[in-house]
Amino acid sequence: MNQQLDKMHELLVSQHEALYEKLDTAADDETMQAILTEMKEIRHRIDVVQNLLFRETTQALSTAVKKVSQADSDLTDALSCAESAAAIVKGVGSFLKLVDQAIDLAKTLAPMAL
Repeated sequence: MNQQLDKMHELLVSQHEALYEKLDTAADDETMQAILTEMKEIRHRIDVVQNLLFRETTQALSTAVKKVSQADSDLTDALSCAESAAAIVKGVGSFLKLVDQAIDLAKTLAPMAL
């Protein structure tokens, strides 16, 4: 199993759970809908990463996942103080941009020989 992709999978699951918990404190229907939409976006990436867990690793992928890890911390901070739908979408969007770059890189790697 690719340890970098496994780590990214864990980060995605954690952020999905954090958004779920944020539903309880959503200020209005617009914010609640934004949270649900972003949860769907993250869930899609969780599914994609699960299908890539047995890809080879490279230094480039390791670097990409490190960037995702930093963005994960930034998103956690952003969600802790985000009150509006726009703030939530902006924070998740920045995070998912880096996730998508790492996923695209992983897709280009040959499957690991088992």
